[in-house]
Amino acid sequence: MLPRLYLTIAFLLTTVLFSQSDLAAGEFAWNDDTEAGELTLTYDEKPVIRYMYAYDTSDDTRAHETYKVYHHVFGPDSGEQITKGAHGQFTHHRGMYVGWNKTHVGDKTYDFWHCKDGAHSRHVKVLKQEATDDMATMTTLIHWNNPEGEPVVAEERTVTVKPVELENGKSWQIDWSTKLESQMGDLVLEGDRQHAGFQYRAAQAVAEANSARYVRPEGVPQQQAEAYQVDDSGKPPRHINLDWFAMTYPLGENQYTVEYFPAKGQPEPALFSERPYGRFGTYYKTELKEESPLEMTYRLNVSEGETPSQEQIQARYEDYVSP
Repeated sequence: MLPRLYLTIAFLLTTVLFSQSDLAAGEFAWNDDTEAGELTLTYDEKPVIRYMYAYDTSDDTRAHETYKVYHHVFGPDSGEQITKGAHGQFTHHRGMYVGWNKTHVGDKTYDFWHCKDGAHSRHVKVLKQEATDDMATMTTLIHWNNPEGEPVVAEERTVTVKPVELENGKSWQIDWSTKLESQMGDLVLEGDRQHAGFQYRAAQAVAEANSARYVRPEGVPQQQAEAYQVDDSGKPPRHINLDWFAMTYPLGENQYTVEYFPAKGQPEPALFSERPYGRFGTYYKTELKEESPLEMTYRLNVSEGETPSQEQIQARYEDYVSP
């Protein structure tokens, strides 16, 4: 009995040490292609995330492709791009992004979701950029401009990435923090769960197959893995204030899962949105006071391989909110 126990312990220790040394062997690096307007984070020379910051109004096509600042995400093992950019179904859905389709400024309303009628988000500058063996972070200043090019909202966006070992192998832990400050007095950020907030859009191939499926916490509708699609009606509306939810989807030969954890203390009700074509996230209506910035904080765990269980995701969420 004892020899078998010793062998088991030795195997577990070897597995842990291998996992740790395997992750420690990596190295993050930032690579900025200023001509393309793409700032790419790599790990062991494979892409992890890509900050898409180009702004080009030289023709209608380029203006359409660059009216929004967003981040692409890449597979932890495959290195393939797993998020959608410009074009495809619902072209304004791009990677990891934030916006509201009804930003009220006095008697004017700007659409920073679809970026219609000249409203757009524009990169201003990099405020911080760091990369080490075990983490990388960047903070940028982004202006949400009206058609005249005047900033309505200043966004300070921080994205931090760490490699973590989950049940299905190497994964990305992505911490997203956005601070919004009004540049035009008191504002109202409004819209609906399909067209506002912080959201993630999977690659176009997912939309072509309607192949996104969802995992939710206990007590939330589990009768279907397919998207739980509801509108904003009801008092209170349905599908609100979840602790977390996750989307899993196939892409080529690989399966990817994105776990979405909102931090505590953000405005409520938070309305959760799921779509079979691969967009999901949360939205809330809120006021943005001139002297009181809005802090938006989330964690996304991006993994490749077998879809984690509800229990595994729940444990990670509890570690996130109560470290």
